[in-house]
Amino acid sequence: MKLWQKIFLATLTLMVLSTTLVSILLLNSSQDALWQREGQRAVTQQQYLAGMLRAGVISHRLQLGQVQLEEEETRQAAVQVLSQQIPDHYLRGLILMDGGGKSLYNTMPESLSGLELPAPPPDDPDATVYELREFPDSEDQWLLICAMPVMLESVPFQLGAAYFVGDLPEQLTAQAVETVTLCMTLSLVGAGALLLLVWFLLRPLSELGKNARRIAEGNYSERVAVRGQDELAGVAQDMNAMAQAVQDRVRQLEQVAEDRKVFIGNLAHEMKTPLTSILGFADLLYLPKEVSGAQRVEYAQVISEEAKRLRSLSGKLLELITLGSTNLTLEPASLRTVADEVALSLQPIMAQSSLTLQVDCPDVSVDMDRELFKSLLYNLLDNGRKASRQGGQLALTAQTEGERVTILVRDYGRGIPREEIEKITQPFYMVDKSRARKAGGAGLGLALCQEIVRIHRGTMEIQSVLGQGTLITLTFPASRLERGEPHA
Repeated sequence: MKLWQKIFLATLTLMVLSTTLVSILLLNSSQDALWQREGQRAVTQQQYLAGMLRAGVISHRLQLGQVQLEEEETRQAAVQVLSQQIPDHYLRGLILMDGGGKSLYNTMPESLSGLELPAPPPDDPDATVYELREFPDSEDQWLLICAMPVMLESVPFQLGAAYFVGDLPEQLTAQAVETVTLCMTLSLVGAGALLLLVWFLLRPLSELGKNARRIAEGNYSERVAVRGQDELAGVAQDMNAMAQAVQDRVRQLEQVAEDRKVFIGNLAHEMKTPLTSILGFADLLYLPKEVSGAQRVEYAQVISEEAKRLRSLSGKLLELITLGSTNLTLEPASLRTVADEVALSLQPIMAQSSLTLQVDCPDVSVDMDRELFKSLLYNLLDNGRKASRQGGQLALTAQTEGERVTILVRDYGRGIPREEIEKITQPFYMVDKSRARKAGGAGLGLALCQEIVRIHRGTMEIQSVLGQGTLITLTFPASRLERGEPHA
């Protein structure tokens, strides 16, 4: 069962029950008020008859000039007074009984012969009581029988009367039927209006469902129109946010897949180049023909260089892959000491290029993995060496700024085009592929450096001007010891 059907049936049931209950309560209240009005009318008429009966007996006593009438005289006077009352449309008959229950006067219709008057409650014997009775054999099927005690000249009597209430019970029954019919009619009309209202209110939910199905089918650009400020509008906003998140995630996965494809293609190409050279020059040495000593040395040197390049490539790939899956423990270490060790290891190749390396680092501690941090500085300085001209200069400086340590690596070489700066940290990307390969590069250095900076909770910024050189700014948090915090 759909949601709109559940809401419709539940609300319709509640509406029918509530309207029926209210109608029954109002009907009962109306009927009770009507019966009380008829009963009060009968009691008033009964009291009027009793007052008239007393006045008539007293008048008869005064006419006789007696202080008090005898019991028999009282009976005769009472009967004489009642005989003057002629039954009418409302008063159908009278009956007067003595204290022993003997009928003294009776004008009830023959169909009401043997009528028994209603008895007063035991706790209030002087109360006036009335009852509605049905007499199927009488022209007046429904009569209100009223009885009350009357004291005449110290003699007890019981005065009874039958009052016509017409077809009041049938009217009340018809009223109940009309009320139920009206209730059902209103419920049906309300059901129709409710059905339209539920359809109108839940129409946005149906649209949400359609949009959700389209998104589930892969149309992640689908968005839901947000209308109003109610809960459905909130659900629509959440669904749009979810679709946007899914779309962004899909784009990221597509980009990762594309980057991986490019990475694998570049890897295969980069490994193919040195392998081709190694195999080619190995064949030249292997083939049975005359090879001079100078050629043999040249071929062996090429094979050696290409093998070193292949070893460097595989090592950097292993480092790059390992960095993403290894949890490292960073220990405080002196930045000056590490920088001096890197400078010392670079002296031979700097001398070959007639380059000068200037190192100026304060004695400040940085939380680091010592070998990886040395690899970071080595790669950056080596890239600067490859981009520099013969007899140029490189600089490695550092400074502290509050709780941060900033390292600057500067060269004054060829520089990097502005549009290439954002790409050079991608694996295998090289600005000048022929020059980089000639220098033994594979395009992995800066990608490796960026990953090392990341795991050291630092940042790397590259600024370069074509023909003027490059400045790389590294920023790291100072060691916990420098900040006065205990080492974990």
